[in-house]
Amino acid sequence: MIINVTSYDPWKKVRAEVCFGNVEPSVQLQAITSHAVSIHGALPEYVAFGLTEALPALSAGISYDKIANNKPLMDLHKLNEKLIRLNHLTPLESIQFNFLVSGISKACGAQLSRHRIGQGHVSLSRRYTQQKPEFVYPMLDSVTDPEQVKPIYGVFSAGIQDAYERYQQLRCPVIGVQKADARYLIPVATSTSRHWWINARALRDFFRLRLQPTAESEIRRLAGMLYNAAIAITPSLFKDIGLTSEHNDKVA
Repeated sequence: MIINVTSYDPWKKVRAEVCFGNVEPSVQLQAITSHAVSIHGALPEYVAFGLTEALPALSAGISYDKIANNKPLMDLHKLNEKLIRLNHLTPLESIQFNFLVSGISKACGAQLSRHRIGQGHVSLSRRYTQQKPEFVYPMLDSVTDPEQVKPIYGVFSAGIQDAYERYQQLRCPVIGVQKADARYLIPVATSTSRHWWINARALRDFFRLRLQPTAESEIRRLAGMLYNAAIAITPSLFKDIGLTSEHNDKVA
């Protein structure tokens, strides 16, 4: 399964210059399922992550009444790759990732919420928090004329700034509209964040769908960032996906 990703983002600098309250996405791996030995023993980081990465192989071994704790990590990681080739993916559910995803639009968050199996999340609530001047703008990766970009972003920026200022007006002490009501003014471009946990099997399916060229550009960019975070510590579970692109640095 080799997926060609071109998360080309030529107008990032323009957004920083032109767009009111512009923010860009970030991904942090907050936690990952850990092998008990890596918790209780003083192990080098690469060994601890290697043990965690081996969990699917160790789980699969029980089917044959084999406990593979004494096998070299390299052999266990190769077994992971064999499980994937054979499409025996249930053992991959033994590893769960917890990401802090920030700087995505409500529109992107809604797309992320479409993934229901093997994952869950808690998101920032505009009912309980004051709206900040933080917004996510479209990548406009289909626009090729530099002369058009600034005017287009200018229209987006003016509309978003107007909505934010009207929100602030409603929230002022004189009027005192509650946050839960005032949020109806805020566009889907508002920046949000969430803790998102997902097992390795479901994450592979997420990559299968969201790294495709037909995926919407914002969630495709996010998928590339998540892929980079996941493959850095559990390569055997994702390297067959093959994030390949002349614009790889754009999703880093």
